[in-house]
Amino acid sequence: MFYFDVLNNKKVLKSSVLNKFQDKFKHIFTTKESFIKTDEENSKNTAKLNKGLILDYLKIDNLIETKQTHSTNIAIFDANSTKNPDILDKTDGVLLQKPNSATILNFADCTPVILYDPKNVAAAGLHAGWRGTAGEICKKAVDIMIKNFNSKPSDIIAAIGPCISQDAFETDFEVYEKLNKTIKNGEKFFVFKETENGRKAYPDLAKINAAQLIEKGVKIVDICHLKTTTDNEFFFSYRKNNKTTSRISVILKIE
Repeated sequence: MFYFDVLNNKKVLKSSVLNKFQDKFKHIFTTKESFIKTDEENSKNTAKLNKGLILDYLKIDNLIETKQTHSTNIAIFDANSTKNPDILDKTDGVLLQKPNSATILNFADCTPVILYDPKNVAAAGLHAGWRGTAGEICKKAVDIMIKNFNSKPSDIIAAIGPCISQDAFETDFEVYEKLNKTIKNGEKFFVFKETENGRKAYPDLAKINAAQLIEKGVKIVDICHLKTTTDNEFFFSYRKNNKTTSRISVILKIE
């Protein structure tokens, strides 16, 4: 279950399922109040201040940031990693096991996914838009955690954050076909409507990513009940907010 918390008098979002492990793993989803990413000139100073406050609150001094390109590229930072780059280019997933390491990923309708393996103290932050979902970035991350961290899928805890609502995500049938083939019996995660531009498909990205994880053997998946479009007072939406450059962010830290 997801719930709002307050940090420096500003709303942040957390998963109660992941919060059980906060002695070794921390996570935060930002909101419109606590945002840390924007290209809007009149908001950059606020974003910078918010970011500093969050990094200070989480005691983060070893930060991995990404330039996301809707790929399925995943970077790995295990206990033997010696140095982190300032920014990872063309990267939509970061896997962490290195102590005192953290990462940030940014979203404005795409699906934020967190994976955490409490037995091996390993985590993943994933940016799953429809292309990443069609590329099965969640399944890929689980496979990497199995190979690199000795994880068992049944031990992995997943949390899926706020993303675009199903009724707001109109797609053509090429997108439907690419997404549908990633899971068994996937039709139940789509709604079909006749529009003035022909028949369109409306996928539920959160549930499709959850289904991918469950098919890989993940037992616990916490799906956020809030959406960037229908709960727009809390979150930025690229589609609803006129292609905004502002983002909600996910911050993960291994203690």
